Amino acid sequence: MKSNTYLEQPSLTYNHKTLLSAHGPSTSLSHSSVPAVHALYGDAGRACTIKTRSVDSNTDGVADEFLLTYTLPIKSGESVTKVDAVIFFQAMLKGRAKIVMETPVHISYDSGLPGKGLYTAGVAGFKQMAALPVKGGYTTLYADEPAFGTESATSVHGSTVAGVLSSVAGRNFTTAYEPLHQHWSVGEAEGGDFVIEARIRIPQAEILYVPTATEVLRDAWTKYLAMFLVVGFFLEKLCSFVYFHQIVETKMLVETVGSQVGVPHFKKF
Repeated sequence: MKSNTYLEQPSLTYNHKTLLSAHGPSTSLSHSSVPAVHALYGDAGRACTIKTRSVDSNTDGVADEFLLTYTLPIKSGESVTKVDAVIFFQAMLKGRAKIVMETPVHISYDSGLPGKGLYTAGVAGFKQMAALPVKGGYTTLYADEPAFGTESATSVHGSTVAGVLSSVAGRNFTTAYEPLHQHWSVGEAEGGDFVIEARIRIPQAEILYVPTATEVLRDAWTKYLAMFLVVGFFLEKLCSFVYFHQIVETKMLVETVGSQVGVPHFKKF
């Protein structure tokens, strides 16, 4: 056995780090909850209001869904036809594999008509391209390769949605948002607010991991024992037939069994 899987619901905690980009025919707005990054946007930067809440439906200590409301003020003459939002979480696996990492969730929508709001509901699934080790304690992944934040805010490109997605594209472990329901509220938000309402559910994931030596030996012993029982049974029947009927050259020793004198007892060898 080279690998194995088990089910676990990742623990996602909001990191209080977001990135928003809104575009229209003559509009280009950006926002970040990290002050050092937001300062890079200059005149394109726009202060926003963010409300978040996590919901633990089964009270097991792990959030089952995450609710976010992003409010972007729109001035006169501005309109929004495309929006991108990146929300950063700290993801943890606490089962067989124990990892901690910062991971982004990307929400995007593009419409040909100006809108005043977006409602989206979907799932943020854990994705992996390689098996996880299960030996030792917790491992912090990508600690030296932050995707976004003060450490990576050295250029405007590094603090954009495209820059963030490019930096995490080569990771073996991440999360991916899959929208199930989306609604674009058509209408001009001129002089009002553009509101993004997101409902992100966190489902169980099938975690691929490298089994320990003990688990490999236990699995191998079970399989080989089952095979040997079947093979041994048919070998015994075959050998008995060959020896009894002397299909090949066979030596036989005739003995008496206990007090039953004259009753032959055959030994096959």
